[in-house]
Amino acid sequence: MEDLRLLVELQGIDTRLFELRKDKERLPKLISYAGEALQQIKAELEAARAELDQAGKEKRAADAELQAENEHLNKLKLRTSEIKTNKEYFAHLKEIEECQKKIAKTEESELELMEKVEKAEAAVSEKKALAGEEEKTFAERKSEIESRFVSGDKEMEELARKRVEIFPKITETHSQYYSSILARYPESAVVEAANTSCTGCSMMIPPQMFNNVRKGESIIKCNNCRRILYYREPAAEPSR
Repeated sequence: MEDLRLLVELQGIDTRLFELRKDKERLPKLISYAGEALQQIKAELEAARAELDQAGKEKRAADAELQAENEHLNKLKLRTSEIKTNKEYFAHLKEIEECQKKIAKTEESELELMEKVEKAEAAVSEKKALAGEEEKTFAERKSEIESRFVSGDKEMEELARKRVEIFPKITETHSQYYSSILARYPESAVVEAANTSCTGCSMMIPPQMFNNVRKGESIIKCNNCRRILYYREPAAEPSR
């Protein structure tokens, strides 16, 4: 029957459309996966910047403390000439000594913080460079993915045009039944009968029914899944 031939052709179109639509649904996920490495690098860059900011704050605090201690020391030294008694003098020397110890400790801490700032700056520079490289890589991957789906959209448009041409040529009763089964089995409303079985649900087909499917003279449905069945002659083996 011509209807059966058209239904098999229509199912081929609908199967491919189903595959392309499913593939397109994956587009956001594919782009997201492609950008995972970039997001990781960006997170590392933000962490490096935060560490640099913290090191900078600690360094500025140490600078301010050192400046205050030096000013304090200078004031102590200026007061030395004003001291009258030995007791006051020794107490004053002790205060100067404590201040000098604080200055020495702060200077040591300041050196450590300078090193910390330098390391943090180097880490930020490194992460920025890596982020720049990953930005380019991601842009290339994203472009590749999107171009693949652009070609898929064109194919879907062409298949949709073919479908519009074929569908009206099928007897209305058969086209309506096909549409109802297609809603249940988007990839396989029309399936091949092979080895006396329905390839859609794998159930055995009664012998007489299988012979009728082979003849292809009418629309025959699987007793189990109700899919439309058709038979394809096996390819002839090449002669030796």
